[in-house]
Amino acid sequence: MSEGKAPPGVICALITPFRNDEADLASLGRVIEFQLAKGIHGLFVLGTTGEGPILQPEERKRIAEFAVSQVAGRAPVIVHCGAPDTKTAAELARHAEAIGADAVAVVAPFYFHYRDAPLYRHFTAIAEAAPGIDHYVYQNPEAVGYSLHVDLVLRLVEDVDNIRGVKDTGDSIARITSYLAHRGRRPEVYAGNNSIIFQALCTGARGAVSALANASPELAVALYDAWKEGRNDDALALQFTLNKLHTSLDGLPFVGAVKYLVERRGFPAGETRAPQPLLDAEQSAALERRLEAAEDLGPWLEPAGKAGSAASRR
Repeated sequence: MSEGKAPPGVICALITPFRNDEADLASLGRVIEFQLAKGIHGLFVLGTTGEGPILQPEERKRIAEFAVSQVAGRAPVIVHCGAPDTKTAAELARHAEAIGADAVAVVAPFYFHYRDAPLYRHFTAIAEAAPGIDHYVYQNPEAVGYSLHVDLVLRLVEDVDNIRGVKDTGDSIARITSYLAHRGRRPEVYAGNNSIIFQALCTGARGAVSALANASPELAVALYDAWKEGRNDDALALQFTLNKLHTSLDGLPFVGAVKYLVERRGFPAGETRAPQPLLDAEQSAALERRLEAAEDLGPWLEPAGKAGSAASRR
């Protein structure tokens, strides 16, 4: 089986900056340029961190068009097209194919919980709607409210030529191993949990989709490079550092916290789409205390842009 266009390595799950409840494309462009300058391997737009599921389809299309145009072939762009209904997800996938995206990812349909048969029809119909682009199943049980069975994901990869693999945002190495132990057409697997990137790579994952790469693409890329070069002790140490960054966000609104970190680096992260909250003053102070306590995080979070500190804007 030939490899899909989603790259090996670390793919940034991009934020979407907003201003006055509209996508701030100029700020998004600056964040994209920061990612590319720091060597990120690919960009994942309009996922959970990008607030895609709470945007209107036309907004999602406009943001996807901008991202593909801004990147201009310098790195692969994967567009999240998941929606609660098959019709909307298929429409978004067709659009992603038409604008020249490299791949699409589709989260399980949310709100209602479904059995395998309707889910199989859902993912197959979306793949058939956009046959000329690679598709990846997006497993995110915490956000969706239920898990896709491993056997269902494997059957989709076996049966549908352009369904290439899975982005799994759970914390189970056992599940990632189950995908990769498949004896048939092996799926391309991406870890979506920042806490298990090194472990997933060692198991055979193709890469990771990281929300924290918004704030520190250098750290995520360094981890991957160390693993790729066989420097496993270094890679594990960097994984532990990334874990500290990950746990520093515990109990905080995740998207708002990632945007705070991006602003802290000096790049415009903008507002969130209601009802997503930004951090309030108390939450921001708590996050600063946690970051200060983890001394090895300091070099990875030094200001790199000119937007001003997050503390001065909140």
